[in-house]
Amino acid sequence: MTKPSRRPPARRAATDPITFELVSAALHSAAVEMGGVLKHSSYSPIIREMDDFSCAVFRADGDLVAQADFIPAQLGAMSLVVKSIIARWGSEVAAGDAFLANHPYLGAMHTPDLNVIMPVFIGGELSGWAGTAAHHIDVGGVRPGTEGPDLPEVYAEGLLLPPVRLYRAGEENRDVFDFVGAAVRDPVSTLSDLRAQRAACLVGVRRVRELTDRYGAAVVAAVFGQMLDSVERAVRLDLAELADGEAEAEGFLDDDGAGGPPTRIHARISKRSDRLVVDLSGSAPQVRGAMNVPWASTRASVVYAVRAMTDPGRATNDGILRAIEIICPRGTVLNPDHPGAVSVRHNTCQRLADTLIRAASLIWPDRAVASSTVAFFGMNLESRSPRTGVPSVMAEVVGGGTGAHSGGDGLDGVDTYMANVGLMPVEVAESSYSVRILRTELIGGSQGDGQFRGGLGIRREYQVLGQDSVVTMYSEQTDPRFAPRGVGGGTDGRPSLITVLDAAGEPLPVGSKASLVLPAGAVIRIETSGGGGFGDPALRDPALRTADEEDDRG
Repeated sequence: MTKPSRRPPARRAATDPITFELVSAALHSAAVEMGGVLKHSSYSPIIREMDDFSCAVFRADGDLVAQADFIPAQLGAMSLVVKSIIARWGSEVAAGDAFLANHPYLGAMHTPDLNVIMPVFIGGELSGWAGTAAHHIDVGGVRPGTEGPDLPEVYAEGLLLPPVRLYRAGEENRDVFDFVGAAVRDPVSTLSDLRAQRAACLVGVRRVRELTDRYGAAVVAAVFGQMLDSVERAVRLDLAELADGEAEAEGFLDDDGAGGPPTRIHARISKRSDRLVVDLSGSAPQVRGAMNVPWASTRASVVYAVRAMTDPGRATNDGILRAIEIICPRGTVLNPDHPGAVSVRHNTCQRLADTLIRAASLIWPDRAVASSTVAFFGMNLESRSPRTGVPSVMAEVVGGGTGAHSGGDGLDGVDTYMANVGLMPVEVAESSYSVRILRTELIGGSQGDGQFRGGLGIRREYQVLGQDSVVTMYSEQTDPRFAPRGVGGGTDGRPSLITVLDAAGEPLPVGSKASLVLPAGAVIRIETSGGGGFGDPALRDPALRTADEEDDRG
């Protein structure tokens, strides 16, 4: 299936350049301010400490015009939720409403990412939207933390919410709050975080109204359109300056999430003049497990890769999609048919991002980079608060090393590519959950060698405390064949590794993905891969090698 670009509806004449810059900067600032409100008023560490959320402003038809840079995985994705709200509710949308949605087959990404979206009314007319997406620690389902790589269908992945009213005309919709609270394992956290998301939306609505009061509704509407046009124009100019060409690359997931064979991700990129065609039709068919990627996340992955290979510092909105054609048939792992499970789609997105960038590096070798880790270790651990005894779920993500490039070494111990999630602070983990962090360290020698070396992976150990606990965990790149690749003569990074020890210190048999019950005293150890190296190792500066040895970098 081809997803062509769509031209926006007719709009008013453009504003002058100074007014455009002032209003567009204010709209982006509003999205950033929304993020600050959500971060500092949320209840859950995954939002408050790890920044797994996004905030954005949209125009009346749902096109995203301003988004703060928190999680690139949500770039290019949230507008599909707004359009789903418009399609479902139409003229029934009213001032003060706030909509809740997470259905992966109705524009959302995966069920733990709850979207709260509010309309902006000016003079009784729908003029825009303010919205948030945040990862919640649990939205029900058969597993604590909701996710499960081996889950067979989306119905096992917790609440499925088409756009519903969370608030009606400014008042809480008690039916929805009660329904959600009864379906999740930690209702206090979930409902508090939903209220924090709505508070962030209120800030966005207020800022758009303030701009309208100052400049007028016609000017703000015109700036919305110009912001989309300016990003489209900038992307087209960047593409026009790059060499025309075509290239393809492939990458693999370790398995299909359910014990099956490796899953192929294939990308063919064709660039002509100021247009880019991204053909993903060579990727594997839809898989049995939860590694499938809903369309919103596949689209976001392409947006991320284009932005990374052109101008990473550019503001991003839906204008970028006008310069791209994406070919991705239904029924594939990157565009599954309902009811395929999708809860661990982010690991597949990371592999897709890496594959896209490797293909682009073949067309534009002067921009080539070695591969970063896509291990993306994730863990959901059933737990209790040591302070209150209230049941909860610890959600954790561990990054690794980025690939080296022509300008220098990769970064150590970060969440790479589209993720950008922070590592949970030890103090927060141990005060919020019945767990002890035994070790957090960089892994010397996990990186690829080269003129410039990849970043280091992370080793972290968790000890379960208190009681038997269900844990779901998953990682990629445990298969050495799929470790981060070097480029230009650089060597590959090491594969990742999950080790689980029982309470007596004896190893338990686990693969790259598992869901099991662990007794108190058991230890989970994750070792993530480092990034690939860039260039011939013989060309590395001797002073840098000496520094590597002094720092025990391996």
